[in-house]
Amino acid sequence: MCVFKLNSFTIACLLFVTLNAQNYTNTDLFGFPEVEEVEHSKNKENRQPVFLPTVCPDNELYYPGDQKDDWICDCRPGYIYHPTSDRCWPAFQRGPCPTEQYLILPENSVIPVCRPNPCRVDRYVEWNGRCELLGTTRPCDNMFPVPAALGVNATTLVVNCEKLNIELRFGNVVPVSSIAKCLPGCKRSVNRKCTA
Repeated sequence: MCVFKLNSFTIACLLFVTLNAQNYTNTDLFGFPEVEEVEHSKNKENRQPVFLPTVCPDNELYYPGDQKDDWICDCRPGYIYHPTSDRCWPAFQRGPCPTEQYLILPENSVIPVCRPNPCRVDRYVEWNGRCELLGTTRPCDNMFPVPAALGVNATTLVVNCEKLNIELRFGNVVPVSSIAKCLPGCKRSVNRKCTA
């Protein structure tokens, strides 16, 4: 006898995908709850973003709104919406920019810009006077024994040593905290459709 342990969110996602599948001509519609490093991406009903590759474009998740049937595709945390290309691109990486430049979101702006990358190589950023590869742990050795890697903070969109949340990667407990209506650089922010 097999026993399956499903939480209510997993069941709700499966039900949502099943009930809405007839609205899409693609029979390969699958959704997966996204456990992101941004713990406050849940809404007031405790629903979290879903990865639906047949519904949302590349680098976007299906985000819940505060109403029962309110869902929208928007950039993943740490990604920036670029209106000219109508796509989401990772911050501090080349994206739609010319060679040796990267995409950033200037302070007090909702429109991203291409800026020269002082390291001149994609995915490398200047950190403490050296060019370092995003996603590596060596630049953050000073945080030992806390596991951390050089990355882009999804809330502030600045390069920083980000604590790695190993519990979220290998467990199923997702802490609930405050809710961000729109992260900086997201599509809703650029289109001025964030709710208060």
